[in-house]
Amino acid sequence: MIKVTIIGLDDARQYVTDLPGKIQGLAKDQQVLKEIGTQLRGSAIRTINMSGYGYSPYKPLAQSTLRKRAAEKTGSKPLIRHGTLRNSLDYELDGGDLYLVSVDYLKYHQWTEDRTKARFPARPVWGVFDDDIDEISDIVLSRLEPEIITNKLRQGLI
Repeated sequence: MIKVTIIGLDDARQYVTDLPGKIQGLAKDQQVLKEIGTQLRGSAIRTINMSGYGYSPYKPLAQSTLRKRAAEKTGSKPLIRHGTLRNSLDYELDGGDLYLVSVDYLKYHQWTEDRTKARFPARPVWGVFDDDIDEISDIVLSRLEPEIITNKLRQGLI
């Protein structure tokens, strides 16, 4: 029988055991929330600019809307008429909570359920897409990384 001792295994176990608590703690950290809010705001702006990035493409504007917009010279892209909605996209922090905010009428575009009375198709703006998940993971990991490096130094692994 061969006995193998792995240096730092107990420390690693403790670190992994504590990791959910550390991540949960970071989820309330104001700087982390600001970075995540900034990421999601940027993603929502890209969604509008690309007419549906992250979702299936937005349905085109109706011909009557296109004619009206041509007369007004306000553009032909969905959700971009004067830029009010796009410019209103933001986030707010309240304690340890992050809220995505916008003009009130975004709710009529955002929700896809129960739209039987709507006169226009849903065009969701807020969402968390694969690249957002990658960026948010990087934000959280960047906050954990100094601690990981410190633990490796303590264990003599670096």
